[in-house]
This record gives sequence, structure tokens and C-alpha cells, in this order.
Amino acid sequence: MKREYQGYPVVEGVGTGKIKILDCSIPKFEIRKIEDSDRELGRFVRALKTFCENTREEIKMIKENIGLNESGILNSHIKMTHDLALQSELITKISNGMCAEQATCEVCDQYITRFLDADVDFVRQLALDVMDVRLGVLNILLGIESIKVEEFGEDTIVLCEELPPSVVARLDRVHTKGIAVNLGSSNSHCAKLASKMGIPSITGIEDIQSIAKDGEFAIIDGNHGKLVIGD
Repeated sequence: MKREYQGYPVVEGVGTGKIKILDCSIPKFEIRKIEDSDRELGRFVRALKTFCENTREEIKMIKENIGLNESGILNSHIKMTHDLALQSELITKISNGMCAEQATCEVCDQYITRFLDADVDFVRQLALDVMDVRLGVLNILLGIESIKVEEFGEDTIVLCEELPPSVVARLDRVHTKGIAVNLGSSNSHCAKLASKMGIPSITGIEDIQSIAKDGEFAIIDGNHGKLVIGD
């Protein structure tokens, strides 16, 4: 039986394929008291350096495969890591014995809340960029590999609660036929990348990771903001 869900159009077009649910949520980690704060600071700084190196590689990839203008989208990620106020908050927490993972989450969450409470849509969209930075740094600290989305092997409709720009940029351009998310808007960095890549996209689909299963057939209608699941 077909199930239809109404959201909001983001990128025009219609796509069909099998569903792939992506989990871009925060990985679990152990909250612990740190005795050697200098060593923990060193671990955090190395993770931050690796994150910036990885992001520069992603920027290069976007420039070569998507477009020069779009490659600047991830520059904001690097700028965030260089923000002196953010760095100061992180260093203070870690110096006071907080593990790098918890410090990263707490500081990033403060910025995410602040941006989401803003009246300007552009500022609210920055929250997704901070979520991207938070996820990237945490994955490095925990030794978790990035989500594999470069090769789906078949026509695919991607479902996710919120899709970070760095993940959108790595999507299989041949087989990704549509994107449906809960959080996001037509002004987000994710939307701009998806539009340039020609991937029909919609937003505002609640409980998106529980309404379907991997492998189910789906249709994305980016013109009317609809998601149809089932043969």
C-alpha cells in the first residue's frame, strides 16, 4: 500500500528509487572526568586539525565536481573552528577537566540553539553548519568513519532527519534521485548543493527515519513537496 507524506518543496523535479535512510545523529560517547587536561587539549587540537584538512579536501572535490561558487559553502565550517570565542569556550571546558567530546557537544549545542532562535532565516540555517562541524569533529575524536554515500550502486532516495552539507556534497550524483529531510529550507547550504547537483529535494517530513525502511520504493516530488512510499 502506498503511503503519502506532505512536506515542502526545496529543489524542483521528480525522482524515483529505493530508500536509503542515513543516520547523521550524534554518536554516543562516554562522559568522563579528565585528569590530564593538557593531553586532552592536544587530542582535541589534533582532531580539529584533521577536521580542517578533511574539509579542505571536500572543498576541492566540490570545486571540481559541482562548482566554484558552491565550494565556498564549506569554508564556513573552517571559519567556525577558527572563531576565537568558540575556541575559548572549548579550551576552558577541556582545561577544567571535561572530555573533548562533551566539550564539543556542549559548545556547539549553545551555538545551534542561538542560531535556531534567530528571526532571520539565513542565521537559522547556520545551525545545520554547526551540526556538521559537531558531527565531523566527534567522528574524528571517536575514530568513526564518515557515512559512505559516494557509491549507492542503484537509484536511491535519501531520507534523513537533517542532512549536513558535507554529506550532500559526497552523494552519488549518478544514483541519488531524491532527498527528503525533516529539518532544512530552500535557503540552506544543503539545498543550494542539491539544486546545483540536480537532485529533487523536499523538507518538513516529520518522523522521517521511522516512516520507511531501507530498500522500499519511493517517489520524491520536489515540485509539490511530496514523498510517496510503496510500489
